[in-house]
Formats: sequence, structure tokens, C-alpha cells
Amino acid sequence: MGFPREIQCDQGTSFTSALTTEFLERFGILVRHSSVYHPQSNPVERFHRTLKRLLRVLCLDAGSEWDKHISSILLALRTVSHESTGLVYGKNLQAPETLVMEHWMEPEEEGDLVTEYMLKLINRFKRCQEVAINKMEEMQAKRKTWYDKNAVKREFKDGDLVLVLATSRANKSAVQ
Repeated sequence: MGFPREIQCDQGTSFTSALTTEFLERFGILVRHSSVYHPQSNPVERFHRTLKRLLRVLCLDAGSEWDKHISSILLALRTVSHESTGLVYGKNLQAPETLVMEHWMEPEEEGDLVTEYMLKLINRFKRCQEVAINKMEEMQAKRKTWYDKNAVKREFKDGDLVLVLATSRANKSAVQ
């Protein structure tokens, strides 16, 4: 337990207030702010949207027992490996299957309740992870289709005049 060495946050007033700034400085916490109007640099909002969609699917599938599956959904979302590296947060994940396999290597009595529970848990995790992966792939395809439909390729040469849109001001009283 303790404080993180570093946090990443958006430019919200709750993260830039004098109180928060003082707290972070006193505890030596480095703050990295996301770029303004660039949600790709801080994907928490996307995570929350995906989580809400998965919870909706879970409520439809599991009915009144949806709350028993929340930890499985969170694990599924947190353990989806990066497509190009196959890693989760830059590390090899020791998933429940690995733990069960190690458990099976030792002789056990038949009908072991722990093994049975772990197998059910693994199945639940896999189901939630599949839903998470399917939803992510579905959304990526939709975003790509939308982007490709509206994208216009522009080529500029040295010396071309361009208009730059300033989307934010250094402070609220700055002239636009």
C-alpha cells in the first residue's frame, strides 16, 4: 500500500487544483497530463465505455446473478493481451489456468472442491474475456469504417499556406 510514483490524468480541474497540486508535490508524485482533445493518450474513458457495454451484456445473460460476474468481467478486461506483443501491461500474465495446471501436477483427491471452483472460475473468465475481445474488435471495425468513410487525404508541399485551429487556450482569460 502507499502512493503511486506517477499518475496520468486529464486536464480536469479536480487534477489541476491548488489542493491536488500541493498534495502531489508533498508526496513526490509525478503527474503526467494527457493532451487536450486527444483521448488516445489516456484511454480510461474508452475503458469505462467498454465496461458499461459488457455490464449491459452481462445483465442480459446472467439476469439477477449479474453481480457475481463483475470480478470476471474486470479480470477479462484487465487481462486482454496487447495484440502485437501478446503481453498484458508489458508482462506475461500468470492466469488462473496456469495456477490450476500447477495444482494438477500434484496428486489430489477426486472431487476436490478447490479444483472444481477454479475450473468454473476459469470458464467464467474465458467467457468474459471473449465478450471483451469481441466488443473491442467490433468497435475497432466500426471506428475504422467511419474514419475511412470520412477521411480525406491531404498532401502539402513546402511553402503551402495552412490554417491551424487552436483548440485550447493557455488560460481562461486569454484572447481567442
